[in-house]
Amino acid sequence: MGRRAFSKVNLALALATTMGVAIMPTEAADLGLPQAISTDFSLKLFRHEAGDNSKNVLVSPFSAYEALSMTANGAGGNTLAQMARVLGYTPSTMDVLNSRNHEVLLKLNSNSKVQMEIANAIFADAHTKFKPEFIALCARVYQAEARSEDFGDPQTVKKINDWCDKKTHGKIKEILQKLTPDEKMVLLNSVYFKGAWESAFKPDATSQQTFKLLSGATRQVPIMHKSLEAGYLKYKNMQAICLPYAGKKQMMYIFLPDAGTDFAAFKSQFTLENWDFWLPGFTNQKVNVALPKARIEFSTELSKALKAMGMPEAFGDRANFEKMFADQPGGISRVLQKTYMDINEEGTEAAAVTAVVMMTRALRVEAPPIDFVVDHPYVVALVDKDTREILFLGSVVNP
Repeated sequence: MGRRAFSKVNLALALATTMGVAIMPTEAADLGLPQAISTDFSLKLFRHEAGDNSKNVLVSPFSAYEALSMTANGAGGNTLAQMARVLGYTPSTMDVLNSRNHEVLLKLNSNSKVQMEIANAIFADAHTKFKPEFIALCARVYQAEARSEDFGDPQTVKKINDWCDKKTHGKIKEILQKLTPDEKMVLLNSVYFKGAWESAFKPDATSQQTFKLLSGATRQVPIMHKSLEAGYLKYKNMQAICLPYAGKKQMMYIFLPDAGTDFAAFKSQFTLENWDFWLPGFTNQKVNVALPKARIEFSTELSKALKAMGMPEAFGDRANFEKMFADQPGGISRVLQKTYMDINEEGTEAAAVTAVVMMTRALRVEAPPIDFVVDHPYVVALVDKDTREILFLGSVVNP
């Protein structure tokens, strides 16, 4: 295809192109590189974003990983080297990354017991030349819907936000307020999850109780109660519980530090080494759970975190996206993410959108029940069991 431009005229041709990696029907564990790679990315991103103890934080590492993986396929030179390294790969193993992401996408979208929907899209400026090979790869591997739009028309921002609204079932209505004249492409990933607990909490067991804030103050919040057998871990300065959703393919982990533990120091313990040590340590125990109902909405710009994680060049004047832009230099302008999570008696509803905006430079022994009372700040993780993807990871200081 050479350097032909991506436009309305050749959009259909680009989508039909079979260039790119060959996708093989393989299990996630057989994709050549360990699952630890995306888990390491997830925990690093959480540590960078969860530094502020004054508010609730909720990121979707999976959504960011998907959107950045698509974007990295358009990069070259040192920009690609940095992005691949942050994603846990190398320029020479990008085909392995793409195959792995394709398989994960298929697995996550094939849930039957819960509602799980993952979507990708590319909105590209009709007046800017893009490599059709890049668009075709994203469509083939990431099932990205490709749309050519006039980025000079304010309605394009509305169309992007309408896509986000639709894909997240109204939970994230807007990811962009405007586009600058230099911004020419938006790569989008959305995640929507709605799952019932395997064992629901009874609404009449919910009561107003005291939750202790980091400041020392307290507030009354609705706390759900249930006695059940669940995965439980007690380790050093914390205890944790694992609550399954219907079908037991997705789990919610609640990590509760001991009262008086420095919360910032506690969050810093979320490393790959600790994560891999903690998860096999959960054992089935009878637990009296007291968990706050919580609704969390979070918005962030991920550029600072991603630069600190090791990919500054993608944002600078030296950015190289030669496999994306056909005839002019370009780079990442900003990486936006919005998330939503509602934890209640029935289950959990969660959504996320990540937008990478491109610019031109241009789970026994019978024992007494364990009390697990979440009455102070905690960390929450929503994890898919089969793929082991960390779909959402956050810290709750004020439910």
